[in-house]
Amino acid sequence: MKKPFVCLLLLFSLAGVLLTSCGIGGHSNDMQLVSQRPDKILINLFTTIEGFESSSASLYRDLIADYNAQSEAVEVRVSGLSTAEGYNEALKNRLDNGKEVDLFVVNADTVKELQAKGYFYDLSEQAVFQELNESARRQAMVNGTAYCLPTKMTAYGLYVNAGLLHRYGLEPPKNAEAFLHCCEVLKKNGVTPISINRWYAMTVFAMARGLYPVYQAENHEEILAGLNDGSIRISKYMLEGFRFFKELVDKGYYGDGLTVEGVDAIRANTSDWEAFRDEKTAFIVFPAGKEIDIEREAPNMEYLMQGIPALPDGTVSLPSISTRICVNAKGQHVAEALKVLAYLTTHKKDELNKDAGGIMPVFQNEEYDRNPRLQELYDDTCSPGQIPIEDMTLCFDYWGTTRQLCLDIIGGATPEEAAAEYDRIQLEAVAANTP
Repeated sequence: MKKPFVCLLLLFSLAGVLLTSCGIGGHSNDMQLVSQRPDKILINLFTTIEGFESSSASLYRDLIADYNAQSEAVEVRVSGLSTAEGYNEALKNRLDNGKEVDLFVVNADTVKELQAKGYFYDLSEQAVFQELNESARRQAMVNGTAYCLPTKMTAYGLYVNAGLLHRYGLEPPKNAEAFLHCCEVLKKNGVTPISINRWYAMTVFAMARGLYPVYQAENHEEILAGLNDGSIRISKYMLEGFRFFKELVDKGYYGDGLTVEGVDAIRANTSDWEAFRDEKTAFIVFPAGKEIDIEREAPNMEYLMQGIPALPDGTVSLPSISTRICVNAKGQHVAEALKVLAYLTTHKKDELNKDAGGIMPVFQNEEYDRNPRLQELYDDTCSPGQIPIEDMTLCFDYWGTTRQLCLDIIGGATPEEAAAEYDRIQLEAVAANTP
């Protein structure tokens, strides 16, 4: 029984010159856009640069080009860095050091830290914010501040090579027992069940199993309040999630001989994707949107996308804003940055929504086409009780924290030790947020 994403990829090639291997720490994945109009006010946008193959790349490039062409006084200048090469740290350093950042993209796991430092301009009065649906608006708020304007939402779920399962008499799993059975049969037949990467291949399974009782409880708001004041310990829920993850590791369902160093080096959409594409694995965790690559690189694959089958009696998804663009409240050009943001959202909302990069609606009464292969995931994400990729109402993180604790388990920590460490992290955050 079924129960109730990261970034605005502004990939540009304007009249300026795109430079690589310069600017931000010398990483090969850096990008910079050099202004051709030094007489204009420069609005500096710092962004993650994953997804150069994204179908939305030309759209965002054109939006920025259009804005710069029609603006007499302002020009947008873009620089970026991949998340794997240290985007989060680079963003924090730029903001802390007062370097030129007017608009920026933020990943979910750094929102609370940056909000505590006052870097988010409250966007709740922006016209497009008033058009968000309830789900998008909830995820765009942190401690009463509208920290971003989302233009796309997605959901993390499980891509399933149904054709590969059928070879071994299996069906796409609809609960934890069926999933573990599939993994065992595949493993016995020489197939590694699950693609591994350094982040959500681990976290999504642990979070799905651990946190679903929180979000599917009738009194979930009361539970969240208890987690925030420390009267309820996070280990009450996440211990089961860590146990589930450890079972996947111990039984070799991610492959044999995992090491912390080895797993931590596997960036998403590298060898994990290649293994799934080449039918060396049957399951892979991704946010919705990967079907574009499957249909291009593995057009004969019989596949579907569904919720995570980690629950005793069903599946669950992890909805996420996949576009978080923010205005630096401490920037030098807040007024101008807000105008740029309005152009990219309010005035260009229809163009932004034409792209197929999101599965979940963002705006009220929004119409969009759904891929039938994603119907099962969509059914989950539209049901109550789903797990937000990062709950901004909590005073502590779980997206990044769960990742690190899963790595600790690969390194030999027990689920009990991981849960105890999570309690410590939780209570430290509670103390820091207690007046």
